[in-house]
Amino acid sequence: MILTVTMNPSIDTAYHLDGPLVIDDVNRVAPIKTAGGKGLNVTRVLGQLGDDVMATGLLGGKMGEFLADRMDEDGVKHDFARIAGESRVCIAVLHEGNQTEFLESGPEVGADELEGFVEKFRELAEKADVVTMSGSLPRGVDAGCYARLAQIASEAGAKVLLDTSGASLDAALAAKEKPYLVKPNLSELGALLGRTFDPDDIEALKAAIDEDGRFDGVVWVVVSMGDAGSVAFVGDEVYRAKAPRIECVNATGSGDSTIAGFAHGITAAAEPAEVLRLGNTCGTLNAMDPKTGHLPMDKWNDVYEAVEVTKL
Repeated sequence: MILTVTMNPSIDTAYHLDGPLVIDDVNRVAPIKTAGGKGLNVTRVLGQLGDDVMATGLLGGKMGEFLADRMDEDGVKHDFARIAGESRVCIAVLHEGNQTEFLESGPEVGADELEGFVEKFRELAEKADVVTMSGSLPRGVDAGCYARLAQIASEAGAKVLLDTSGASLDAALAAKEKPYLVKPNLSELGALLGRTFDPDDIEALKAAIDEDGRFDGVVWVVVSMGDAGSVAFVGDEVYRAKAPRIECVNATGSGDSTIAGFAHGITAAAEPAEVLRLGNTCGTLNAMDPKTGHLPMDKWNDVYEAVEVTKL
């Protein structure tokens, strides 16, 4: 089983405008509402890929009830811990090829509520082969939370795929039990290491990661580089992946879909090149669909075959 963790889920609301966004006036829209948060995007894609997947995390208030109902409608298996605060709402306005987002910070989580979740997570992790942890942490939750959860999952024998940044990533890399995979983008990695990188200078990138030491023990370090594709350091091996050019419809959730592809491949014990191909295929397909965390599977073969993966 794959267990996905969404600590700060949201009702993701997409507003598609036929014309420009008009400031200080009325914009009429037909919203698409999705049970969102990065981990839930991962969950839905894994469901499309046919994996046995369970979603967990924190749900609060009436908004949390709405999220649970929407997951039920989508056929998503879930077991979330309940909290008193209201789960958040996040809005994306898509207009003239642009995407303007309004993201609520989310509820504040009490210490007792967090401990209740940790105990639930401990039970669920015992049944998991792979655990994905994605996104921001809600207020009241220490930056070391993912590191703590990663240790619990690792002790249970699960591989942990962590997609976060800033203090949460730093804490996870400083912990004794490291994640199996991390996926910073180039700017996030630069902020962590205190320098900037040229996406074409892979040797300098690898040297900086090796010299830093915090990534020691992380089996997969995947660095996404926007239009330049991504590079993956898997043990002593280096791979470069490039997805095909497409017409982007909705980029929200593409990174999460990439993580889903990685989780799918790693659970199946696929070779590194295949894991990267699966991840890039999922990320690209998500960007071609108006729904967040959803793949137009009729286009799978065309995109999968167009993804380039090279061992350097």
